[in-house]
Amino acid sequence: MADLEKLKELVFESDNEACFIERERILGRLEEEMRDYGEPDKYALILSKLLSEVSVPVMECDYFAGRAVEAKPDENMQAPNYILYSIGHMSLNYRDLLKFGLKGILEKIKQSKSNDQDSVIFANNAEIVVNAVKKFAERYCESAKAIGNTRMAEALSKVPYEPAYDFYSALQSIWIIHFIASCYIGSRDYAFGRFDEYMYPYYKKALENGESKEYLTELLAGFFMKTNEICGRNTHNYKCKPIHCQASKQYINIGGENPSEFSNVVLDADLMSNMAQPQITVLLKADANADFTNKVFYAMSILVDKLHIYNYDLIVKSLINKGIDEEIAKDFTYSACCTFDLNYHSYRLEYYTPVPQIFLKVLKENTFYSLEELKSAFTKALTADIQNYVNTCEDNFTNKEYAWQQFVLDGLLLTDSAYKCRYACDGNADYTVFNIFCPGVATIGDSLMVLDKLVFKDKRIKYRDFIRILDDNFEGNEQLRNEILSYTKFGNDTDADEYTVMAGNIFNDAVDNLLLKENRYAIGGFYSLERDNVWKDSVGATPDGRKACEPFSENQSPVYGTDKSGITALLKSVAKLPFAKTATGGLNVTFSKNVSHEILRSLILTYFQLGGFHIGISVVDADTLKDAMVHPEKYRSLTVRLYGFSEYFVSLPEWQQIAVLKRTAYGN
Repeated sequence: MADLEKLKELVFESDNEACFIERERILGRLEEEMRDYGEPDKYALILSKLLSEVSVPVMECDYFAGRAVEAKPDENMQAPNYILYSIGHMSLNYRDLLKFGLKGILEKIKQSKSNDQDSVIFANNAEIVVNAVKKFAERYCESAKAIGNTRMAEALSKVPYEPAYDFYSALQSIWIIHFIASCYIGSRDYAFGRFDEYMYPYYKKALENGESKEYLTELLAGFFMKTNEICGRNTHNYKCKPIHCQASKQYINIGGENPSEFSNVVLDADLMSNMAQPQITVLLKADANADFTNKVFYAMSILVDKLHIYNYDLIVKSLINKGIDEEIAKDFTYSACCTFDLNYHSYRLEYYTPVPQIFLKVLKENTFYSLEELKSAFTKALTADIQNYVNTCEDNFTNKEYAWQQFVLDGLLLTDSAYKCRYACDGNADYTVFNIFCPGVATIGDSLMVLDKLVFKDKRIKYRDFIRILDDNFEGNEQLRNEILSYTKFGNDTDADEYTVMAGNIFNDAVDNLLLKENRYAIGGFYSLERDNVWKDSVGATPDGRKACEPFSENQSPVYGTDKSGITALLKSVAKLPFAKTATGGLNVTFSKNVSHEILRSLILTYFQLGGFHIGISVVDADTLKDAMVHPEKYRSLTVRLYGFSEYFVSLPEWQQIAVLKRTAYGN
């Protein structure tokens, strides 16, 4: 446990202005040396050379090997270097890595290799990368021997090239790959997939071999600590660390159909480490395992913002209705924020549809005489915008060099494609998934309600006159705006909710209307990330009384401050949204004080029974947050839930700290 505390302190002492200095120096040189080299193995060779030169440090307190040397960038250095770079945001096939090792995966790739050029290129690149990783791990093996860590050395003499042979070697194998992908190739949000499923056999075998549950839990907590090392306490949108994986979030998916005793150990290990990373993503099938369900809510009452929960049955049903095979649908994961993928079976992309901007454009370019006319035009405009995004993605699939560069390691471990000698990003994946997000659904819903009441039903204001009021940002019409602001809005379990449900259905219809090629799947969801704030200056006044350049509604939540009837009413309102056609998005709920696990269990299980999709919580005190803004040095470990993840509050930009403060905080 002393080692765990030492590793934790090192995270807090890390320098957010530092880069992975050896990576940057080596890649800077290699970029010049290979500038005129145009062969398809260019990026595989660059990765190989990089891994042969970087240091392989191991500290006495390390549970597992794999850390990068950091320092502030050299003068005139442009860090990070982009000659190696991935999109990340994916779940790799750690099941096969542990079962077969990179050696076995490479053998499968070679067996499937045909004589076509793309197949030959893929197999050749795969062999270069596998050999490079093997030698890199062997160098770490020597470092472990040098400090007398025999278990680490033994593991690294075999994994990740050979299959994992016990619990420790399995975790070490996973970490070396995750570390290379995140730090040396470089990207955010590589996820660990269905972690409790593929790790359970190794845990069970360890117990049979006499290792204690307590020791294995500590090992796992040590593994979890590593996820905090790769980017420290940096955030993605403020004073960004000069590394590709800055603010990377690491998602551990557990639960589903068959939670095991190891699923509970995952929660115990996270309680032991209790850091911002990893994010524990629970896929909750409430009737699958009563002990696990109870443990989830106990852990949530302590970890609060570091754990979030999805309604497993709802999502599986939605995916099957989309035409996805049931076996694959049940293997879904979340690899970033609230972003869905089909584990390693899919290549996924994401698009934040500018819904509020499109809504205002439709309003102002037309004259409508009924809500039905408006709905139809809005649906068509959304479909056209999203279709344009999809078509652009299709055009990009033909860029072969993109695959060689950005999937130099990733391509090996998206195995459904790799075993066909194809990069998943070239359009040949069995499942190409477009995550299509709808920001501001409550703002749109409340706006539809106001239009229907004042313009279409009561006919108090003519349509074009109302548009002019919006163009004038309600100036000279303060009395009308105050009346609109007084209306009961979405989030209070009233008839007003039907309009936000309507907005959700409009968006889902637009997604359903897309023209997609075979093996393409568009999955919608109500999610804004931070667009509710960063897009605000491009969104004029909206009919719900919101003035131009003010934030609009966040994710699945009501507009700030309009949910006035308590937590039960809020959850009943949100559960009405048309989640049956979605698999992405999230709901954040803030409490003003600690909530017992019994209350959390009752609230969330009832919410899911009503049709709720997701929930994450924060427990914050406004006075504490305000003090943290003034005295950040006192609150270095204070975390809050942002969207689909936790963040250190004192690392956030001021506007985002204020946004957190504006959320409705419920008592109990």
